[in-house]
Amino acid sequence: MTTTKIKNKYSMRMVQNADIKMENVFVPDYNKLTLSKDFATGTNAMLERSRLSVAWMIGGLAAGAYESALKYCLERKQFGKPLAKF
Repeated sequence: MTTTKIKNKYSMRMVQNADIKMENVFVPDYNKLTLSKDFATGTNAMLERSRLSVAWMIGGLAAGAYESALKYCLERKQFGKPLAKF
């Protein structure tokens, strides 16, 4: 097994990504995905579902960031005046 670091690419938790290459690896039958016959029915199906989860996470993070910034702006005063009014 060899791994090659992918530069300037990070996952959701700022973990470095890598290409993983395996040669002459034995996988016992009980560890194989029996319903997966090719990339489209196996790995690709999992990636499609995880993309939806990532989209929801990003939406939640954006909403939280907006709410936090709004609260900060409404509470902050500069030069004796409110920074924003709601």
